[in-house]
Amino acid sequence: MVKILLLSAGTNACYHFAKTLKEKFKTDFIIVGADINERYLIPTANYLDVFYKVPYSSDPNYYNTILDICKKEKIDYIFSSFDLDQQLFYPENKDLLKIGCKSLSTGASTLPIYKDKDTMNKFLNNRGFIIPILYDLKDIEEKKEYFIKPKNGVGSNGAKKLIGKEIKTIKNIKDFLVQEVCSEPEYTIECFNYNNECRTIVRQRIATKAGVCVKTKIFNQSELENIAKNFAHTIKCPCYFNVQVMKNSKGNFAITDINLRSAGGMSLAFAAGWDVVSAIAKIMLGKKEKDIFKTLPKKIPTQYVIRAYTDIITKTEKQITAFDLDGTLLDSRKRHQIVLNDILKKYKIKLNTKDLIAYKREGKNNIDYLLSKGIAENLAKKIQKEWIENIEREKYLIHDKLYRDTFSLLKKYKDFDRILLTARNNKKGLLKQLKTLKLMPYFKEICVVPTGKEASNNKARILKEKNAILMIGDTLSDYIASQKAGIDFVYHKNGFHSEKIIGR
Repeated sequence: MVKILLLSAGTNACYHFAKTLKEKFKTDFIIVGADINERYLIPTANYLDVFYKVPYSSDPNYYNTILDICKKEKIDYIFSSFDLDQQLFYPENKDLLKIGCKSLSTGASTLPIYKDKDTMNKFLNNRGFIIPILYDLKDIEEKKEYFIKPKNGVGSNGAKKLIGKEIKTIKNIKDFLVQEVCSEPEYTIECFNYNNECRTIVRQRIATKAGVCVKTKIFNQSELENIAKNFAHTIKCPCYFNVQVMKNSKGNFAITDINLRSAGGMSLAFAAGWDVVSAIAKIMLGKKEKDIFKTLPKKIPTQYVIRAYTDIITKTEKQITAFDLDGTLLDSRKRHQIVLNDILKKYKIKLNTKDLIAYKREGKNNIDYLLSKGIAENLAKKIQKEWIENIEREKYLIHDKLYRDTFSLLKKYKDFDRILLTARNNKKGLLKQLKTLKLMPYFKEICVVPTGKEASNNKARILKEKNAILMIGDTLSDYIASQKAGIDFVYHKNGFHSEKIIGR
């Protein structure tokens, strides 16, 4: 199978490219995508076999990041939908050639001409192509309307009509081309150029949104198509490119832009029977020339195509279930008793604490327990303070053990994203304990709140933030947290609070 890397995989062009490959060449290609967004935030997501989130193309690390992907995935072809990517990953790039990766982009000999719109305009003008009249700032009339566009712009970004007075106030006007206003409609000539044969169709822009054509007329027009074909014979072009044309003030067709890359509206032409992606796919698969041109008819019926937007689910997140730890998954009752016994020994207090857990299950704490045994209040509070300081020390944590049903309980909720939501003060000790007990793989996230009076409120806050639908716990604190979060609660009966305390 051929491996292809789509750069800026979230673009309209890449979406159409990947969709066509998967629908028409399902067993022939492995599609790897790279984009600045998360996978689930790009429409192409469902058509990618592998995905990488990468830095912006302007980032110093971008180039090496893409090269590393090419090496790791053993990419055969790299597809660029933006001009900057073409400047980096052109066919003669030695780093790509070294690893056997071929680029579908513009060649090195053309890149100096294609570096910005000003340079391309000069080239076109010198080769006898008609372009809109360009103006220097000193020649601009204040009341006359002009059209400006960035020299290094992408699509229609930054392009607009302004009167001369407004243009003269622009501080960075040197970064813009100032040209005559051409008359609509605007035409995009889509071109496929291979082995000295150039086939074309014309898209007339009827309506656009965010600079992208959404309503179009697709047809053949020899005068327009000859402009593009003549251009293809003048310069070394990639196999796919497009030429934009409007009529100038003299009523002649003038080239307003050259894009030596895929067109954002290429799917519109595809709907009318002009399939560039399949032709490119056949080149990559080494098909014969007659097969390559099969999806690119020389003549096409005049058709009107409207882009209808669709809604795509790129990711369905599992619902979240929160688990308490102590008393729910972990039997830590023995630890509570051992810590208290050690402190009592320190104070030379002889006390049988076998009933400690039963006492605490009824909603009482250590101080209540000690007072019931005749210990003075001041001493009871002192003992409790030391108990809190010791309860999460590692030498005591080793006494904890899992309940018999812990793994079966976790597996019961395998179709959910499980999070652990526990009140602990020693997070380092907690994480070590979870690894030792092999619980880590069961949880998407470990959420820890401090012990104390605010534990319920803090747990409730996290339950809301995570949009959890269920809390599984053993204490009144867990139950209150679930109630405040407005979610269901499942009670684990062998923990630290009885059903009477929970009120169930």
